[in-house]
Amino acid sequence: MAYSQITALLTLALRKIWQYRTTRRIVYGFTFFLIYTVILALPHLSSLETLEAGQKSQKDIKSPITKEIVDEERTRLAREQKVNATPPVYTHDPNVTGRSQRDIDQFFKSIADYQRAGTESANADPASSGTAAEQRRWEQLKVQMNVAAPETLLRKLVSLRPESLAFIQTETQNQISDMLSMPGLTETLDEMPQGMPLTRAAGRVLPYSIQEAHAIVLERIDNSVLTQESKEILRTLIPLFLRANSTLDVDATKRLRSEVRQSVAPITFLIRKDDVIVRAGDIVSDEQIQLLAQLELLRTGDAWLKPLGMALLVLLNMTITLWYLRTYRRDFYLDERMLLLLGLMAMMTLLTARIVASINLHEQRAIYDQLLYVIPAATGPMLIAILLDSRVAIFMSAVLSVFIGIITDASIPHAIVAWIGSLVGVYSVSRFSQRMDFARSGLIMAVANALTVFAIGLAAGVKLPIVATYGLPMAVVNGILSSVFMIGSLPYLESAFKLTTSVKLLELANPNHPLLRRLLMEAPGTYHHSLLVGNLGEAAAEMIGADALLVRLGAYYHDVGKIRRPAFFIENQAPGQNPHDKIAPSLSTLIITSHVKDGAELCREAGLPPQVVDLVEQHHGNTLVSFFYHRAREADRTESVQEGDFRYEGPKPQSKEAALVMLADTVEAAVRSLSQPTSGKIEGLVRKLIKEKLNDGQLEECDLTFKDLDRVAQAFCRVFNGIYHTRIEYPEGVSKELDGRKRSGTVYSG
Repeated sequence: MAYSQITALLTLALRKIWQYRTTRRIVYGFTFFLIYTVILALPHLSSLETLEAGQKSQKDIKSPITKEIVDEERTRLAREQKVNATPPVYTHDPNVTGRSQRDIDQFFKSIADYQRAGTESANADPASSGTAAEQRRWEQLKVQMNVAAPETLLRKLVSLRPESLAFIQTETQNQISDMLSMPGLTETLDEMPQGMPLTRAAGRVLPYSIQEAHAIVLERIDNSVLTQESKEILRTLIPLFLRANSTLDVDATKRLRSEVRQSVAPITFLIRKDDVIVRAGDIVSDEQIQLLAQLELLRTGDAWLKPLGMALLVLLNMTITLWYLRTYRRDFYLDERMLLLLGLMAMMTLLTARIVASINLHEQRAIYDQLLYVIPAATGPMLIAILLDSRVAIFMSAVLSVFIGIITDASIPHAIVAWIGSLVGVYSVSRFSQRMDFARSGLIMAVANALTVFAIGLAAGVKLPIVATYGLPMAVVNGILSSVFMIGSLPYLESAFKLTTSVKLLELANPNHPLLRRLLMEAPGTYHHSLLVGNLGEAAAEMIGADALLVRLGAYYHDVGKIRRPAFFIENQAPGQNPHDKIAPSLSTLIITSHVKDGAELCREAGLPPQVVDLVEQHHGNTLVSFFYHRAREADRTESVQEGDFRYEGPKPQSKEAALVMLADTVEAAVRSLSQPTSGKIEGLVRKLIKEKLNDGQLEECDLTFKDLDRVAQAFCRVFNGIYHTRIEYPEGVSKELDGRKRSGTVYSG
């Protein structure tokens, strides 16, 4: 088989596959998924080095950005120095002093009891001294001792006189009380965990060990004025009752030292863009490897994890977005054109953010962060609000703001500014009546962005001069740029996706439009009638929440088909000249009803949007042309006249806007025919005509409610009362003077 035949078969097969909507949606979705992932993960997809310490570099490696680099070794040393200067945390037990005093009392009480028992025994039986009974008392004394006192010490104590023993007891209690009054006495400083060395600081109570306390006590005893015998006893006795009054709190110490370590700010130095990190031929050191790693120029085993995370995040957000559309805007979900437009808006927004973030706006990080507020994040949501729907735009504002936060190095402040700016932009363009509203929306966004940046700067502790010099101007530029980009992109997107926006409707409502100019020149009566219908329809639309601009535009063009035969319509006829008097009622009906079809054709030829053409086609529904129907009935003697032959072809109004154009057209023509219109007559006629349309079934296919119809009648009456207001009757002399001024052209009638 020839190559051309294979190519033709493959092309045919692809075309056949492409006809399936599911295939197209999968291709579109996968394409946008790849684009979004690349935009978000672009810094992590660049070429990375695979160097290791000790290897020779084959090329010069330069810094791609200006960045403050953390000096890890100096930072570690500074933190360890601060940690080493921080004492550990000990828990003090204030009851230790009381327990020691009770033990001392018990100890000396046992000595006193032993002496008293020996005295009583000697008085009772002098020959028993030194006997086995005395030995038993001695053994009993050693058992009663609550401390492990040496026997030589006990011998000395029991040999003392009671007053000397009391003095030794008092001195022991005083020394023990004095030592235990200071918290921080521990069993041994060796109980400190490894990595938490103890340091002394002047003027601060720090832990000390039992051995250190012993040394202090011995020094005090040696410097005292006691007898040598008392000093020897106290040197041995007092250490027996010294106990630790504090214990090391390991967990609290770890927490304290961790907080101290984190309180030391990293020591940094500035690496500028294009600074050489490693030169060709150099042996790479550990410091250079760390530097390359901080600049994200070094390929590691987990280098693929960041792009994978970005891809999962994109997939999750795309899924949630489609779920939202499927639930709340199923019409958009099923329309490939709308999905493509939504994806394109998101891509434009993210691509703009990535381009701005990739530019080296400033060498200092704090200033660079402030300059990034210039990203026009609101452009996409504003376009979505104008081209699609405001609710979808609000939802997309949240999604795109998250992505912008990721693009700006996971910055929450930039995500918040993007989100608030987008919301303000969406709200400001949701309803507008002229192009200046777009410029006004840019100023509103500029103010909102500036306030947000200022608030975030205060909350984050950014220096006010930096915020005022860089952040606030960029916030203002952000709002203006978003509006400018939106205005510049709108015509191209409208044309490419064949969408009709309010901007397009405003342009079509311009009286200088060729079709409206033809209507004015060829059917002036119809033109003025259309203007009044537009005023009526717009007022009613505003009352019930319909699209007032679309109603006005539909009213302007609803009778444009009359320019093909303007003389057959009464508003364009000269007095006494009615061509219908010379033709049959059936032909008159055909001419009258054909203006709907003619108008739709003229609108399509002029390139008017389908929404306007629908209003032109539906503004009469299948209403009966009653005048010519009754005239035919009167002239018919065979009763062969069929009502269906005297009705418009339809369809009936399918929307609120089409129904409003129908009702406004009907009541305007009828009220104009009143000879002496008053407020009561106007209201009665308006409500009668609306009721007739309702009874005729003309409103059964649109979603107008009875409450809506009542409000529509009120709006019509308010407009008519403004047109047919009561005039002041001037006195005869004043009337003649005004008539003279009118003829001279110096005054206008009211």
